[in-house]
Amino acid sequence: MPIKEFSSLTRPYPLGPSGEELWALTRYLLASGNQLDDLKRRGTAPERLQDAVRAGGALHQTSLHAAGLLAKAALSDATTTVDGLAAVSLLRRLAEATTSAALRAAESIAALAHGDTSTADRLLEQARVHLHRTPVTCQEVGSALLRHDGYLYAQARAARENLGPSGGTVKVSEAQRKGLASLARGDGVFREARHSLRELESPLNASVRTATIDALAAKKLLTLTPLAGQQGRSAIRLTSAGIQTLLAASPPKPGGRPAVTTSVPNAPRPTARTSTRR
Repeated sequence: MPIKEFSSLTRPYPLGPSGEELWALTRYLLASGNQLDDLKRRGTAPERLQDAVRAGGALHQTSLHAAGLLAKAALSDATTTVDGLAAVSLLRRLAEATTSAALRAAESIAALAHGDTSTADRLLEQARVHLHRTPVTCQEVGSALLRHDGYLYAQARAARENLGPSGGTVKVSEAQRKGLASLARGDGVFREARHSLRELESPLNASVRTATIDALAAKKLLTLTPLAGQQGRSAIRLTSAGIQTLLAASPPKPGGRPAVTTSVPNAPRPTARTSTRR
């Protein structure tokens, strides 16, 4: 397996959300969406009320989880790079979406308690709309944080290897810049299987197309080294030119550490009737 060079990087700020935490949020969002869909297919108001309370409680917990990850990212070094700030922005959208969905779910419980299934259905549909594409957004957060980490690693490697600015830096597109950042940690694995199947096997949350990897390799910005005993798999590592190109191509970061609002307006509060068990 390739050497995970990023493991030795010193982090001056608290760590941001982990891949496991983002995956947990993705599962919660998928489960909440399924619960809302099931509620719309149930019978009378009394029959649906208990399930609505259970679903509302789970959705409330999901919104708290999203808000917690937003706060964690905002207090980390994610605010020091453009890709990190993109992740914070996406997490804020997730926190707002899940909070709004939880509010609509809570209102649907009140409607069901009064036997108003029509209003409850409308509120549940609104809650479901708020959750639209949120699992995909979780993946986008992971990809942005991966690029953020890659940029920090590139800075550390450039300092370690005395890689100053290069006058002949290769020009790259934004997709190629993101590809370099996603692969800069040195833990990428590329797989070539039978039937012309070629794909990036790891990192799992790296959204890098095969064509982008080929273009970067053609520009000598990365190398693919066959892994011993692993047929068809190659380790991906940025060259010195790749590190310099990534640092030169990355957009200027905002000055200082900007304040990031982590509070979510109108966050739902647990009530005696709302279960907090998932």
